[in-house]
Amino acid sequence: MKRVLIQAGSHPFDTPTLESTLVRNSIRGNVGNLMYTNAAYKHLSVPGRAEIQVDTKHFIDLTPEDADRINDACDVFVIPMANAFKRKFVPHLHILADVIGKLKVPVVVLGVGAQASLANDTAQLAPVDDAVKRFIGAVLDRSASIGVRGEFTQRYLGELGFADVDVIGCPSVYLRGPGFRMGHAAGGALPDRPRIALSTALRLANSGLAARINEAILRRHPDLTYFAQEGRDLQTLYWGDTSIAAGQQQPMPSLTSHPLIRSADVCVPLEPHSWIDALAGYDFAVGTRIHGNIAALVAGTPAFVFAHDSRTLELSRYHHIPHRALTDLRPDTDVAELYAQTDYTAFDEHYDEGFRRLLDFMTKNGLENAYEHGDGGEAYDKRIAATEFTPPFRRSEAEGKDDLLFRMTLLREQNKETAARAARAEKKAAAQADRIKKLETKLTTVQSSAAAKQRALEKRLAALEAQAKKKPSGKARRLVKRLTSQ
Repeated sequence: MKRVLIQAGSHPFDTPTLESTLVRNSIRGNVGNLMYTNAAYKHLSVPGRAEIQVDTKHFIDLTPEDADRINDACDVFVIPMANAFKRKFVPHLHILADVIGKLKVPVVVLGVGAQASLANDTAQLAPVDDAVKRFIGAVLDRSASIGVRGEFTQRYLGELGFADVDVIGCPSVYLRGPGFRMGHAAGGALPDRPRIALSTALRLANSGLAARINEAILRRHPDLTYFAQEGRDLQTLYWGDTSIAAGQQQPMPSLTSHPLIRSADVCVPLEPHSWIDALAGYDFAVGTRIHGNIAALVAGTPAFVFAHDSRTLELSRYHHIPHRALTDLRPDTDVAELYAQTDYTAFDEHYDEGFRRLLDFMTKNGLENAYEHGDGGEAYDKRIAATEFTPPFRRSEAEGKDDLLFRMTLLREQNKETAARAARAEKKAAAQADRIKKLETKLTTVQSSAAAKQRALEKRLAALEAQAKKKPSGKARRLVKRLTSQ
């Protein structure tokens, strides 16, 4: 039986509570990341033929010391990824390349992508080129090809000299397995009081425009639900802040003073299954979050993506998810108009082809899949159906929650961890400063030695020149010529 180790923030059958999520930070930066890791688990589940394990140590936390543990734990290491080719990930890509370089087992990367602007300009990625080359080189030494999100990332890697690149999109789109269809064509109309699900990134290039669009949608649909996705969103809802009293405002909903948090129904999913179940009850989902929209369509709810960068654009294009560039939307965008334009015909027509491409990629890289070698994901789906997951955490719950002791304990532990991180950072900075000081001392010594040698050489040269003037022998002339040419 092949031992498959999947890197993921949590196990798909985990049932996180609010408290455990706050303590463990299981959703990491974004609960959307668990969408594609859960999908990878399902697609690779082959009862009796594969033993699937989950390594919950995030890839950005891996160190070269983890290589031996990974080698001992599995026969193949699977790393589902997202927009990892970006400037802030450069240090992590270098470390991950070091880890992979020590692995003796195959390494398969699913759905990695590059992050640039809507212009799809690969020149913007120049600062990450070296790190990406090291990472991709290490992976391709241990696999037949690398799976990427879309054609933009494929083009970027091609420009770096890598040809063994397969476009597979995001595995989460295929969570429902083969034959899934949305069956939604253009021309429809929303009901009089539609249930609207909104998602929005907190950091994006055109935040001013996005903020005005969100305000317009909220104004027309004050009872919409804002599905926040980040760990810091959960912290904001749980702890609150002083932004209202201080009169602070931000264009995006990062403070409790923001209208989407003050006026709308706002929640944060703790894991993907209850998120998908919740979205099944909505009429329409819109926003800049790619996995917020994928979660909706997997639930059977039509979704429309506001593509705000290369990663959201290339995934929407590849999977034929209805979308429009954020910069092409009006500030007073009406979701009723978008709903009438939302057409999943192309999505349905290309679904099986894209799914086939994902399965072929797995086969090429020595991975069996649940659909050709197993039960079609039936055991996985039954276990999910039998598991009771915690519903998304809502703002109203935070306001009425009587858990002062837990809050104080958690705050104390977080302060302790923050202090520990600061101490580690200070120690690391001190070590780096010490190394720099030693290098500076060494450089000073080298420079002093070089200066002394230069002075000695000049003194010798002057003596020879003086000697040559007194007695210009052939030997002296040759010495002078040799020294002056140095």
